[in-house]
Amino acid sequence: MAEATGCVAPLSMARTGETVRVARVRGGEELRRHLASLGFVDGAEVHVVSQAVGNIIVMVKGARLGLDKKTALKIMVA
Repeated sequence: MAEATGCVAPLSMARTGETVRVARVRGGEELRRHLASLGFVDGAEVHVVSQAVGNIIVMVKGARLGLDKKTALKIMVA
């Protein structure tokens, strides 16, 4: 992503092999709490392992996680 320019976009837009930082998590309180427990907190580094049709596999805090497109759209990264 264009971190130098301050652009923020959904995690689903990140490319395979890219490492991004969580800028914020959108959605209801329960979803935000769940994603925070998985490591998706402001400033956390997320490495995109692979993606297909909007679904994405990432590494966050040493764990490999799969997210569906709907969830990946809620995680804003820079």
